[in-house]
Amino acid sequence: MSSWEEIAKEVRGTKGLAARLRKRIPNPAKLAAEAQKRILGDPPQKVICDGNLNKILCNLFDIEYQIYLEFERKAFDDIVDIALGLDNGSHIRQTVEESLQIVQGGSLSPNEVLKQISKNLLPIHKAVAESFAQSRKNRAGGSAQYHVEFVLNQLGYAGKYEKARKLNGTVDFLFPNLKTWEQDRRRCTILSVKRSLRERYKQVFEELAITRGLTVYLMVTETEKEAEKDITDKKVGTLNSQNIYLVVRDEIKAERFSKSANVRGFTEFFCKDLPSLSSRWEVD
Repeated sequence: MSSWEEIAKEVRGTKGLAARLRKRIPNPAKLAAEAQKRILGDPPQKVICDGNLNKILCNLFDIEYQIYLEFERKAFDDIVDIALGLDNGSHIRQTVEESLQIVQGGSLSPNEVLKQISKNLLPIHKAVAESFAQSRKNRAGGSAQYHVEFVLNQLGYAGKYEKARKLNGTVDFLFPNLKTWEQDRRRCTILSVKRSLRERYKQVFEELAITRGLTVYLMVTETEKEAEKDITDKKVGTLNSQNIYLVVRDEIKAERFSKSANVRGFTEFFCKDLPSLSSRWEVD
């Protein structure tokens, strides 16, 4: 029987079993499209500032994680099929074939067959589960930019921003475009989107050092419960000292940071700040 270390090694890596299973999970764009279809219907419900913007955006962020988990569970169902397609020398394939031989042998009772198969396959499932867990949050939250883009377009900002624009660092959204940035960056607005402040939020300072004192926005998509420990007064103060607005769910803003000027709710950002800032974007 193959050892745990031998199996774990074959699960990990860019060509490992876990990587092959991840190919069964839709990419961020497709996950976002599925989330939007489930929440907004087809054709999609309109996003408006008076009433539903915060609710829709929060629902999109939350349902996407559930959708990701659904596809992840389906990927687990394919472990045996993919394992049997591995090279003959694979420890994983050998382990699965040994389990099939137990089923086909007929010399053991049903209970013993289940015990042996469970014992054989446990290291594979455990290694895959650990690999998935390490990247689950980032992978499942990778579509946040697509949801922000959807809301922007619903509110009439299509054509007034560029995505994933590389300046000194890469910013998720640059309003209105690189041409204006090169002419007069003071007229531009920058938005960076993260799943949480735990995601190397200080890195944003480095990514946005190109702003040279300009006001920028950092949106985090985490839930109220997650934010209780993650979004602290100290972090908010640090962001404020860097001239960065923090954009959070309306409920987080109202319940914890109602008096913090540099913390903006989703509705405030999309429906108050952007309309005000957009006058700077017009080219003379």
